[in-house]
Amino acid sequence: MLSQTIRSCSVILLMTYCVSGAIVLPAAPPNATWFPETPGLPQPVGKTILTTSVEELFQAAEEVQPGGTILVADGHYMMPRFFAITTSNVTLRGQSGDRHKVILDGAASRHGELIGITGATGVTIADLTIQNVKWNGIKINSDRDADRVTIHNCVIHNVWQRGVKAPAMPEEKGDNGPRDCRIQFCLFYNDRAKQFSDDETDTTESYNGNYIGGIDVKNTLDWTISDNVFIGIQGRTREGRGCIYISENGRGCRIERNIFIDCDIAIALGNPSLGYSPLQAINCVAQNNFVSQCPETGILACYTRSCQILNNTVVEPNSRMRRLIWVQKSNDGLRVEKNLLIGAPPQIASESQIVRSGNVVRDEWAERKVGAGQNFLSPSAVTQAIELPQKLKADRKQAATDRIKPGIQPPQVLAAMRQVHERFDGQSGYVAQFGDSITHSMAFWTPIGWDEPQRYLTHDDGLPNRPKKMRWRDYVKGTRDKGPEHGNYSGWRVGQVLKAVDNVLEKQKPEAAIIMVGTNDISGGRVPEGYRAGLEEVVRRCMAAHCVPILNTIAPRRGHDEAVDDANKIIRAIARQQQIPLADFHAECLRVRPGHSWDGTIISVDGVHPSGGASNNYSDENLKHCGYALRNWVNFLVYRQLYFHVFAAESPTD
Repeated sequence: MLSQTIRSCSVILLMTYCVSGAIVLPAAPPNATWFPETPGLPQPVGKTILTTSVEELFQAAEEVQPGGTILVADGHYMMPRFFAITTSNVTLRGQSGDRHKVILDGAASRHGELIGITGATGVTIADLTIQNVKWNGIKINSDRDADRVTIHNCVIHNVWQRGVKAPAMPEEKGDNGPRDCRIQFCLFYNDRAKQFSDDETDTTESYNGNYIGGIDVKNTLDWTISDNVFIGIQGRTREGRGCIYISENGRGCRIERNIFIDCDIAIALGNPSLGYSPLQAINCVAQNNFVSQCPETGILACYTRSCQILNNTVVEPNSRMRRLIWVQKSNDGLRVEKNLLIGAPPQIASESQIVRSGNVVRDEWAERKVGAGQNFLSPSAVTQAIELPQKLKADRKQAATDRIKPGIQPPQVLAAMRQVHERFDGQSGYVAQFGDSITHSMAFWTPIGWDEPQRYLTHDDGLPNRPKKMRWRDYVKGTRDKGPEHGNYSGWRVGQVLKAVDNVLEKQKPEAAIIMVGTNDISGGRVPEGYRAGLEEVVRRCMAAHCVPILNTIAPRRGHDEAVDDANKIIRAIARQQQIPLADFHAECLRVRPGHSWDGTIISVDGVHPSGGASNNYSDENLKHCGYALRNWVNFLVYRQLYFHVFAAESPTD
């Protein structure tokens, strides 16, 4: 039996990484059947602490005993500060084993490093994601006696200096160093190249936005770095550092079965800038790796001794630098053998005696065996790996397009609404909110009045992101108008909404009205008589007042699939027949959460109401977890279309 300490749950809010007002929308993690297959870790032994919140996670780090395990429940954890592990033989791991379901996010942290290991040996970090870190994702403080660390099955995402860092030892301890560390079965990827705004220390006066890499470790002894995938680790001008960089007297390191795609430099055994040590890498082996589209350098050897570069495949047929394998400075005893190079032959700028044999150079990739290169990927998998960057680019473009589709209205609807709006002389920008508790909630629509939703518009659809010379919150009014006097209240059905409409139209003279009603009407398992007529009358009265109605479909409801579908058929039919805007919230719920996966995610545990959380966060990830964010986003997209095509159709825009 495992001894467990289970702490109380708390709400964990999702956020996105925000830099200088711009949102970095995380793409779906790259995945492919040919990525290295990850073996699971054994079940933990010793005392286990299960954590379900950020507070519990930090408390567990203080309480865990040597040999213990901190299990992290599935969730998105916004880390407020640096997280230190200072106890030996401790494991930090995701409870489910799915590395994508436990996210430690540094976007809101006050520190530039996220996880650090200090004064401890035998630490394991496994089965989780680390993302949005300004400097170092995992810091192995080898200069403060950390060694024998294992990093297993982790995702390192959008880390803007180094995913894993082990700094140089002091000169007097230079022959020592962190021993027997393993980094294996991990995915390192960034959504884009580094920008100046990611890291205020990386400037035109320092590294010009190129101080970025994957694993940068110094004074290493007998490390294994294997079976990892690196994608998109790029500097601002595509002159970033190595995805795997061994330097400052690194000894006995094995680098094998790693995949490098669309990065700047794949593997660097050393570099031309010496520290106190006369050599950078000794007795290190880079073998059986795959490199594609790393234009700065594929594999570098510089100031090495007795190192080996064996059986690697490097694909860079159009390389301007021609540095698929680049050997420079001193490299006594170096062996460069049986590598397959698609592009240029090894570039040797060293006077050392170097063994070169069995290397094969081809102009282009072909799926045939040549007796050289890596052997852990099949020829067809290599082809897919070469094509992956274009596929990821297409996927991201499609995802950005899909994000704005819910707002697009047919031309005839926009034309009809221009006619409705033509004689409008009411309160410009005022949006009435008609509905039940799902509208009465402060989680709905209020964020439009205080945040900047246009930050999440990542696809250029030809429309400006915001009104000219103003913010959305400067134009939109009434976002906090809740209660019966404003046409919304808990438990309301279409009849109550109909009774409230005239007062709101007369008093507020709204330019638009968001209408969602029906969830309570179908409580009996069917659409009641009079529902359609009542909803049509609400719409008619809005248009008679020259107020543009925005109909919302109702959300999924547990145990009421048929009634929900029937109500939404009516809502869609009214929108189609009367040519009025439709925000199809129900369709978006099913798109982001197919089948019944909406239940307990974007629909709360009561099975009725959208779930709460960060209702102003319109990232793809949060839209899968926060139902109110999804409804806000869909209505904002529709409203944006109406603003530029109807309300301000003749006004100049930016």
